Amino acid sequence: MTFDLTWTGSQFLDPTAHSRGVLSALEAVDLTTKDDTWSSRVAEAIAEHFTVPTPWIRVGAGSTQLIEVLLRELNRGAVVDVVPNFHLAATVARQEGWAYHSVPVREPAELLPALEPYLGRADVTIALSSPRNPLGYQFDLADIEDLLRRAAGPVILDEVYADFAPDSALRLLGAYPNLYIARTFSKAWGLATLRAGFVASSAFDDPSGSVRRRLLPNSVSGIAQHAVRHLLAHPEAVRDSIAAAQRARDLMLAGLARIPGVRVWPSAANYVCLETPLAGPVTEALAAAGYRARLLHDLRGYPESWPAGIRLSVPPQPHLDRVVACVEACHRGAVETVQATGFAEVVPSPQAAR
Repeated sequence: MTFDLTWTGSQFLDPTAHSRGVLSALEAVDLTTKDDTWSSRVAEAIAEHFTVPTPWIRVGAGSTQLIEVLLRELNRGAVVDVVPNFHLAATVARQEGWAYHSVPVREPAELLPALEPYLGRADVTIALSSPRNPLGYQFDLADIEDLLRRAAGPVILDEVYADFAPDSALRLLGAYPNLYIARTFSKAWGLATLRAGFVASSAFDDPSGSVRRRLLPNSVSGIAQHAVRHLLAHPEAVRDSIAAAQRARDLMLAGLARIPGVRVWPSAANYVCLETPLAGPVTEALAAAGYRARLLHDLRGYPESWPAGIRLSVPPQPHLDRVVACVEACHRGAVETVQATGFAEVVPSPQAAR
């Protein structure tokens, strides 16, 4: 049986128990009637849970739909995409024929210098994710705040993994009406198949009406609305699963960090990114052991010049120890071969590892 480490949903929610609990809460739903056209009760529940004013919330059919709506609504001429990132900004810009600028940012400190040429341009919409996919780290909120102060145009911040992170830019919303934060219930909340998410921005409360709502009515099904409201009213199991994922993530980071020749990125998400010239052999060894993993350069838009590596969703025990042991065994075997043969070429270069 294959354990899928490419999937970045919640590995720490019992799918049977979680689904049964949500379905039992939906037994009284009348499927013959239409639910809340604009998901206003869901917005109220989200606002209460995340301590954000209700007028700042827009609910939609997942973060993908919402980010697309924002891109189309906010576009003033050019999209600047901080990559690696979910490919949506690139896809929409290509569909619409917009000016598109891909800005690779590797280390956290590179963010503002890389965006410097675009910060004073009112025609630019900046898109980025934090925690980052696939690197995993979260930008410091001081850097996000500096970006928001200096950006002349809107900033779309994808926070779909922020439930696993220690902080969120939601607390910056009141001070920066150019900030739009996208969140989802598909990851930590375990509702991937129901498609529900929200965007938060204080600009939605602008009395001038300069920010229009392009979401179609009834875009979120009544079933999804009831499921989200149920979980927000009873978040205990989700909170416990997030805490379990965070503990496992920290154990995985510590285990991988002990392996010579591997760079392990810090993670605030539910996956871990490691760079190694043995990315190909490690992925093959994991597959042979029953673990499906994803090479970084298989991800759309990942910078070609960056080192080879792997993104691994954090699994529960005993899989966690087995995955770390597999990665370690591959590197130990390569070192032993070099010592025995004297040929360093047995360890492939980052380019060859792709």
